[in-house]
Amino acid sequence: MGVIEGWEFPWMRPVLSTEPTSEAALVREQGGWVLAGSIGSAVLGFVFWGLAARLFSANAVGIAGSIVGLSSLATSIGILGLDNGLVRYAPRASRPRALMWRILLVGGGLASVVGLVLSLVVLTVSNDMAVLQILPALVVIAVVQTTSQTCFQITDASILAARKSEYLAYRAVSYGIAKIILLFALLSEGVVGLSAAYTLPLLVVMLVSLFLVRRVWPLQNERGVPVRLRELASLSAGNWLSGLVYSLPSRVGPALLLIFIGSAPTSYFFIALQLAEVLNYIPESVSKSLYAHGSIRDRLPPSLTASMRRLLAAILVPMVALGVVLAQVAMTILGGTQYGAHSLALQLFLLATLPKAGIQIYKAQFNVDRRPLALIVLGGTLGISTVAFFLVGLLLRVNPDWLPLAWVLGGTLALGVGWWLSRRKAPSEPEPQSAVTESPGPPA
Repeated sequence: MGVIEGWEFPWMRPVLSTEPTSEAALVREQGGWVLAGSIGSAVLGFVFWGLAARLFSANAVGIAGSIVGLSSLATSIGILGLDNGLVRYAPRASRPRALMWRILLVGGGLASVVGLVLSLVVLTVSNDMAVLQILPALVVIAVVQTTSQTCFQITDASILAARKSEYLAYRAVSYGIAKIILLFALLSEGVVGLSAAYTLPLLVVMLVSLFLVRRVWPLQNERGVPVRLRELASLSAGNWLSGLVYSLPSRVGPALLLIFIGSAPTSYFFIALQLAEVLNYIPESVSKSLYAHGSIRDRLPPSLTASMRRLLAAILVPMVALGVVLAQVAMTILGGTQYGAHSLALQLFLLATLPKAGIQIYKAQFNVDRRPLALIVLGGTLGISTVAFFLVGLLLRVNPDWLPLAWVLGGTLALGVGWWLSRRKAPSEPEPQSAVTESPGPPA
């Protein structure tokens, strides 16, 4: 019987082959859907923040951007890396739904507490009168945003592990459209309205996503084995620490700028960061697909990672070059000439996406190889070095438009560390095996 093989992106015509589906084709198929969702999310996010820059003051955008960063940081802390553990263990769990609900309870509860503490402390320390006047409302929004984002990320991992990535694309687009519509509805509410427009649709889409679990995972997997939370601890701890420090610069950057410089410069920095993040979605999509595929196969061949690395280089290098040339135009379109004058920040953030693409491949490889220490070293090098470079720039009172250079330097250093770690193979730790070599996965 023939199978469908090829790039398998939703917008491209598939190729019928009589050969078994190759590993690369499976990765590209799921990665194509993840990428489609990421592109949809990125484009709609681009529209959302572009409209926000046009319709709201720079101060409002800076404050709202800081809340987004704080909520993301709280999510990274509270989720404990359990979402990555879910991707690795869900296909072989005897009760995959129950496993996900336990992770939701632990991760969502802890992230809510962390979000409350972080938002209350940072927004108070900022000593910005515009913030202090509406502090209770901003803290409530930050907590709701953190909890919703954490649960969204956990359900995302569950859907990805089931190789039903088309659902990720559908809900990403739904969330993007909903927040743009709500942005206009809350236009007169200032920074509270802008933050609520970002948060409330996330809450609704997350709640709907909980019902998708019934469609992608059975209540009982007869060929699975019992999986306890502590069995996820080693890999999840590595992912947690790695993910926490990996995302630290982008999470704390806007908040530090709000404290040291003010809300208006923070808005220019945050918009440039968001624009560059559009390109980061591409290697993240490939990395997620590689990880999910490798978790099911229990291996990740070097030829496959090399193929994906070449693919990313072919896609990203010309896109970054074009983005650097058109940076001023993009910033001007988004927020007018006041944003266009700060295009250097966008150019530097775009350059930083190149080393991060290579780092994403190493993350997938170390996850499948079950090397939590390598993940921690890789993420720690990127996060700590970037924040260190960033703080040096702040203390030396460097022009804020040059501060994203810290992302370039930190990414380049971490890429070198990832290459070195990949050459130092460590033996995998023993892992519980199911009665069959390969998990049957979710029902069709």
